[in-house]
Order: sequence, then structure tokens, then C-alpha cells
Amino acid sequence: MRKALWILALLIGAGVLTVKFIIAPTVVVGDSMLPTLRPWDVCWMRRVSNYAPQHGDVIMFRTADDPPLRFIKRVVAVPGETIAIRSGRVVVNQQPVPEPYTTPNPTWELTLTNVPAGRVYVIGDNREVPLDLTVQGLVATRLVEARMVSAWRWKK
Repeated sequence: MRKALWILALLIGAGVLTVKFIIAPTVVVGDSMLPTLRPWDVCWMRRVSNYAPQHGDVIMFRTADDPPLRFIKRVVAVPGETIAIRSGRVVVNQQPVPEPYTTPNPTWELTLTNVPAGRVYVIGDNREVPLDLTVQGLVATRLVEARMVSAWRWKK
């Protein structure tokens, strides 16, 4: 009996440490990542300490507010690149970016923006809403807490 309790305590401790330092289960709130992620989907996010940005990453970042807010968005441009949105199409370094995970919104327009070192440009996948009603823009890589590795949907 004592051995079983000891093993149970070790398993619980390992689970807590895994969630705290390695994997963060995160519930999606809101529809900014539709159709990729729906409200109440569970994302398994791998925690990162020094985020190395890559195009297409779905990340969780925090704001610098106290207390911080957390958002899940897609990385569309990395440091050293330029980004613009023309007739709803994302253009990085003067090249249109294929985005099979979303439908462009022809009303979206963004003037050419440089992505400085230490920042990424993020946008949600839901392009049905006006651009000025979305949380999008430059995010400091130091504020990126995790990168999505998989998602689980409660209902299909």
C-alpha cells in the first residue's frame, strides 16, 4: 500500500512538473483562430524559453500587462522580413504567402511593415471579421510562452 502511494505521488509530481515546464494544455477562448481552432478546443502547447520563430507556428503569447492576457495566434512574418496585406492576401518580402488554413478577406489591407529583430508578426486565422477588430501585429519574442504541438476538439 505504501509503495502504491509513493508511486502515485511520483506520477502526480511528474505530471505537475510536465505541465509547469514542458507542456501546457490550453483551452481556446474566442473565435480568432477559426477554422483551425474553435472555442473550447484544447491546445497542447510546448513551453519555450527562447522562442526561435518559424513561419506558420501557432503560438501562445502574453501581453506585458499586469495581470497579463494570453492570446493564441499564427506567426506570419519573422524578424528581418516585411509584411503587407493586399486585398486580403498576406504578402511577406513582396511574395504572396499560401494560407490553406484560411479564406482571405478582400477588405483587409495593411501597409508595408518591417519586422524588427526580437519580434514576430502574428494574425489569427479567422479572416471573416474586419482587420481593425482583430488582435494582430508585432509581438516581442520574449513574450512568446509556448508553441502548439497539437489540438483536441471536444466535438467534431
